[in-house]
Amino acid sequence: MSATAESVRSLWIPLEGINLMLPNVAVAEVINYQPLELVDNGPDWLLGALRWRELEMPVIALESICGFDLPGRGKTPRLSVVNSVLAGSDLPFYAIVTTGIPRLVMADEDALGGSELAGRELPETVADVVSIGSESALIPNLELIQKLVEKAWQSCR
Repeated sequence: MSATAESVRSLWIPLEGINLMLPNVAVAEVINYQPLELVDNGPDWLLGALRWRELEMPVIALESICGFDLPGRGKTPRLSVVNSVLAGSDLPFYAIVTTGIPRLVMADEDALGGSELAGRELPETVADVVSIGSESALIPNLELIQKLVEKAWQSCR
């Protein structure tokens, strides 16, 4: 017997200039922005390191890793802590800087539409783009992004 999901509980996460849509289970926690430890020799999208739950984790600018400009500092920056999607990974979490508080959406065929970004050539770090109403969101390729973050993180440690 085969079952398919009618809808997926997702988080609509505001970034600077674009939104991000992730499955709700991909995000461990949303926390207030905290000052970051700087890291040496990392790519521009690796913003620094943060201690969270007794772990040190990288903090990234997802906009930049997905082909958009590096973000400024929004009015109310937050950090969305993302769970690992790779089995056996040495990096159980990393954080994404957001410009506000994510909101829960039910992602289904009726709610999601095409996006004005659909015609734009996007990097392989973006799996798809969708919209709800007039707002667009990136659906990131979490496996590839985590591999890039892991590689950059290891080279800075």
